[in-house]
Amino acid sequence: MIVAEDVITVRGLTMAFGERVVIRDLDLAIRRGEVYVVMGGSGCGKSTLLRHMLGLQEPAAGEVLYGQESFTRASPSGRERFLRRVGVLYQGSALWTSMTLAENVALPLQQFTRLSPRRIREVVELKLSLVGLRGFEEYYPWELSGGMQKRAGLARAIALDPEILFIDEPSASLDPPTGRHLDRLILQLRDALGTTVVVVTHDVASILGIGSRALFLDGESQRAIAEGPPAELRDRGPPAVRAFFGAGAR
Repeated sequence: MIVAEDVITVRGLTMAFGERVVIRDLDLAIRRGEVYVVMGGSGCGKSTLLRHMLGLQEPAAGEVLYGQESFTRASPSGRERFLRRVGVLYQGSALWTSMTLAENVALPLQQFTRLSPRRIREVVELKLSLVGLRGFEEYYPWELSGGMQKRAGLARAIALDPEILFIDEPSASLDPPTGRHLDRLILQLRDALGTTVVVVTHDVASILGIGSRALFLDGESQRAIAEGPPAELRDRGPPAVRAFFGAGAR
């Protein structure tokens, strides 16, 4: 039996803002190639956990590891080395509105590679094609729908072929059909690129549709209270988790 490698490990993590603890004593391991969902109600610490994994916020206790190496304890240059393996799709897409889609996607390639301008153009066309935006290279973000902006942000996030892709609230501000289309695209990219995906969301349909495993953060107890395949958590999880999924109403 082949056991999947853990690409991210969190050990004893306590997240806090000053004296206010958000989540304490958190342990988790994210396996290569899975879609790992961090879920829970508003204000439970989902996006805060994402920031800790990216080094944008420091833990009150504990650490984050990439592979077998501590990301939390790494030097600034060491953290930069880890983050070269990572792509991020932010909740608001975070596209530069004064730049075309091609320029947005090209930016990380220009900053972090030595590819020629011609090769960068080829990569940009490929990445936009992968998210269904071929032919939109010269459009500006403000000329696109919200769903298209999300897909453009996704193209930029995969520009450097990341090993790990972090996605914050992918379906936020999208209508349900557009959200489900984005879910399918995330799975297609995971399969095509072999990327490990970490998704922060409260969208139940998305969690059930794309999650390999899910972690439930409970703001009231300040702890993670459940982890496992989403459908199992919906049907047999703790009462708070079943209520989150709407199972308590059935």
